[in-house]
Amino acid sequence: MHRTIHIPACCPHKDCGKSLITDKVKVGRRPSVHLIAEKDGVRGDIYLSSWYDDFRAVEPEELNIRPGDVVKFFCPYCGKELPVADKCACKADMVWLAIEGDGRVRMCCRKSCHYHSMEFVDSTELLAFMERMKREKKAKKES
Repeated sequence: MHRTIHIPACCPHKDCGKSLITDKVKVGRRPSVHLIAEKDGVRGDIYLSSWYDDFRAVEPEELNIRPGDVVKFFCPYCGKELPVADKCACKADMVWLAIEGDGRVRMCCRKSCHYHSMEFVDSTELLAFMERMKREKKAKKES
């Protein structure tokens, strides 16, 4: 499946706000979202796809995350836990990441639960996001 919506994720904490996008580890040959995952008190670096609806990840072997496991996520820069946005239908926490410049993404903390969403405060944020996606697509075609 071709992924067309790149999510420029940032730390949602106002005192940090750093970009979580990295080229250090690629997921599907593309930049990833770098977070820290914690399971049973053990932490490790996790890299999630930065493309909406792509659930691939490079996971830390030391956590042995299995389908159905629930993990906590932390910013690799400020070290703070990602804020809980809601409860998922599967009963796990849903956390959120800021989208650079506008909006946010909510994602479930249970492995193999693919419930997620993008949210915008108003149509202005949504339109700004869509314009940025158009510019990125055009720049990619020209390069």
